[in-house]
Amino acid sequence: MSLPPAPVLALQSHGMVTVIGNSAAQTLASWCAESRRTRRLFLEDFADPFTIADCQGVTDGLAGVDRLAALLASAVAEALDGAAHLEGDGECLEILLVPAWLDDAACAKLGALLSTWVLPYEAWSGRARSRLVVRAGAAGAWVALEHAYRALAASPHLRHIMLAAVDSACEPAVLQQAAHADWLLRPGNEQGYVAGEAGACVLLQRARTIDDVPAGGFAVHRPALVQAPQRFGPGLDDPDPGSLSQALAAALAGSAMGPTHISHLQSDMDGSDWRARLEAAALNRVIFSAAAALPHWLPASLFGQVGNAGGVIAWLLLSGLHRQQVERVNTVLSWSVDPAGQVAACVLERSPH
Repeated sequence: MSLPPAPVLALQSHGMVTVIGNSAAQTLASWCAESRRTRRLFLEDFADPFTIADCQGVTDGLAGVDRLAALLASAVAEALDGAAHLEGDGECLEILLVPAWLDDAACAKLGALLSTWVLPYEAWSGRARSRLVVRAGAAGAWVALEHAYRALAASPHLRHIMLAAVDSACEPAVLQQAAHADWLLRPGNEQGYVAGEAGACVLLQRARTIDDVPAGGFAVHRPALVQAPQRFGPGLDDPDPGSLSQALAAALAGSAMGPTHISHLQSDMDGSDWRARLEAAALNRVIFSAAAALPHWLPASLFGQVGNAGGVIAWLLLSGLHRQQVERVNTVLSWSVDPAGQVAACVLERSPH
């Protein structure tokens, strides 16, 4: 195995708000217990209820920026609470990852709120900082990660990156649109998805190589992003596995790993037939029989589809499993398939120390 190109981004402190927990620790505990908190919701113009996984106690009655802010604020605070000390004197980059449906004015408002949330944390706010706002869908965590790696390459002084992601498929207008398109899970549409929502924040630190990541820590390698020539979803033609195969192979190559180096798989599979066919064909092309023997973690089976926050939450949960000694995790091949056609993958690796 050859050495991957430096640097890598090490996971530091983090926070999250999900349907099964208002903190990272609570979410991890509920996930290990396989706690489900879906509910059925009736929408105007529809006789049958839809199954959703909303953070009802946090977002009830809220919409737009207010809804997103309610999901993200405590996740950011939790991440910064865990970062009272940051190593080195380097610059910081804040990446605010928001839903594709958020307009410019709403992005500006959420950005202003983020500025107020970080202000009390001198270890972060007292440093030279810049910010990037990224709009993206289900592959958003990987899109933001690519921006982070480009920023590292452009600035040798950049040391710390905040990735703050928030999305809601339960936003009233978004939910109504998905219902009319018949994308949601309901009686008679078992191939529909469960609309979810979440906020997550992780602080990432530049490390020269994986060997420089502290014992027990994890790093995310540079992602692979591929735009498929077609949309994915129920009722469409059988999905072509070529794009996902390309992304998986590129993620492995970018981390200087092969199939035998992977200990776990993670994806946004939610039980849909089209996802199952797509994943099976792509994995068969890239890692062959090794895939059948690997544990495959499926956060969407508990959270529903939470959009751009899904990838961030998945990385944190997998590293948390190891940290809490629930399961030994060495390397994770992680991927997402956005029905709009964007496919992304990366490798999460534990420090060898």
